[in-house]
Amino acid sequence: MSDDKTNPSLLGLDVGKLLGSFRLPTVDVGQLIETNRRNMDALIAAQRSVTDGYTSLARRQVEIFQNTMDMAQSAIKAKREAKKGGEESSGDGPSSTEIARMALNMAVQNMKDLAEAASKANGDALALINDRMKATLTELKAMREKKD
Repeated sequence: MSDDKTNPSLLGLDVGKLLGSFRLPTVDVGQLIETNRRNMDALIAAQRSVTDGYTSLARRQVEIFQNTMDMAQSAIKAKREAKKGGEESSGDGPSSTEIARMALNMAVQNMKDLAEAASKANGDALALINDRMKATLTELKAMREKKD
């Protein structure tokens, strides 16, 4: 019994000898920790990039909404003043159809701008992560080559 405690075996095999026969690579823990720290820094930078991009996007949406409301109020005011002055609706001001067309064109352009801003925010973050992944692979290769 005491022999079993000093000489561990698994199915009659000497586990110590069995594990000793495997050549396990040594790992530079300090370098591995540094690589992971850089990975975390890259993730934080990517998150910051996305946050900044979407904050900018939200500001742009508010700006678009305010501009659209200002344009609509100006058009309504112009129509009211034209009616008060006794002018016909076919007068100098833009017709309702022209106002609608301008609003539609403005909305389409704004949608393009917003899509580009979102794409840029995502692309910047993805580029940061991609660059870090490449650097991590390079660092891991260097660690492996250093051990060989």
